[in-house]
Amino acid sequence: MIDKQSTGTASRLDARPMRPTGSDTPWDQAQTLRDGFAREMRQTLEKEGIEAAVFFSQNGVYPPWVKLEAWLPAADAADAEANGRERAELALTVDVKPYHEHEVVVTAAMARGKKKLAVSQRPGFTARHVPEWTLFTLGRGPKPSNYTPLSDTIQGLFASIVPLIPAPHRNRVLKDYRTRLSGAMAAGIASLAFMFFGAQVAAIGAIGGPSPGAVLLPLAGLVGLIATFIYVRRRQLAVSVVAQPLVPPRALVPVDSWHVVVAELGREFSMTRQRLVTAIARDTGPGVTYQAEVYTHRAPNGYEQRERMVVSKDQGVVHVHVYRFGNDVFVGWNAYVNWAQWGETNQVSMKIRDGKEVEFRDLRPAVYIPSQFDLIDLSSLSEFVHRRLERELKALMREKTIDQEIDFKIIRGNRESALDQNKHAPEGGKKGWTYKTDA
Repeated sequence: MIDKQSTGTASRLDARPMRPTGSDTPWDQAQTLRDGFAREMRQTLEKEGIEAAVFFSQNGVYPPWVKLEAWLPAADAADAEANGRERAELALTVDVKPYHEHEVVVTAAMARGKKKLAVSQRPGFTARHVPEWTLFTLGRGPKPSNYTPLSDTIQGLFASIVPLIPAPHRNRVLKDYRTRLSGAMAAGIASLAFMFFGAQVAAIGAIGGPSPGAVLLPLAGLVGLIATFIYVRRRQLAVSVVAQPLVPPRALVPVDSWHVVVAELGREFSMTRQRLVTAIARDTGPGVTYQAEVYTHRAPNGYEQRERMVVSKDQGVVHVHVYRFGNDVFVGWNAYVNWAQWGETNQVSMKIRDGKEVEFRDLRPAVYIPSQFDLIDLSSLSEFVHRRLERELKALMREKTIDQEIDFKIIRGNRESALDQNKHAPEGGKKGWTYKTDA
């Protein structure tokens, strides 16, 4: 479908090479499911009276995942250190399958001591299954109800013999996105049939004498095959791609930064943080987005979760940090250039529609090669954030009569290194990118 944009009295076709963007794509559904999984894990732990680590992937990581880690006492809890601890892990990865009967699928893998369980690319894996997997991982429940290896094996054997029996956990491409038999396919099959039967007639005629069919049938088949080939070659080719989510994939390379610890502002931390957030979020301008994100990082003992403000424009991303330390407040930001983008995969399926071929393609994280223009945009974005923080901090310090010298000079990074392809875009997918774009 081609959109039309109205400019004055004339209408113009929008034929820009841009993919559609949406806020309810399968990837957005996967992120929502990830958050629901994390919530179910925490609620199950709360009911069981267990403290364990539950953390999840950051926004911009595709496919998203959530993970549980627990070190369970192997024997008497009072003597846990002497008897050791049984280490348990559960990882749930949410992937998408556009154009399929089930757009969202889940891979689950658990390990507790020597015991391991896993299911792959499961459709129909919902939040109600998470408590079952969590309890089994903790050794406090039976095997999950959607883990059925024996019945899956039996059903798979019957499905391989009887075509009408569906394979276990089947997730086929929807009928709207696949072609079973087109006119060109039928013509090609008919042409091959004419050539085959013509060859049979020719073989019989070699015994009983030549016949017209011995020449006409193969000739008709050959002409039909050539005509079909020409028709298929001249047929129009179109490409349909799923919509991109608003949050692009991220592979962030640090460029600039700044930070300070301001004394006494921690006494009214909530008010201080709200004022700094409001100063950045208001009047962001066209193309600039702002959102709060919770991220998890590994600490020497376990994991910590913190909330950061993320300001972004195109390939520029700025993380703003505001944290309380006693009566003081840490304020800082880090600017990154993004080396990732959405890239089209090979066709997932193809369908003949109205005499033309339509290829249906998926999107996956791919390498983006930034330029000096991306660094210019990033510098502008970081200056935008820095000016507002500087102005608001100075106002707060005047109001609270805080006498402290603050160095507002930005720490500049190495721009040549930030654009070095040898460092940040290696061949072979070493950064975890599965697909590269055609460009």
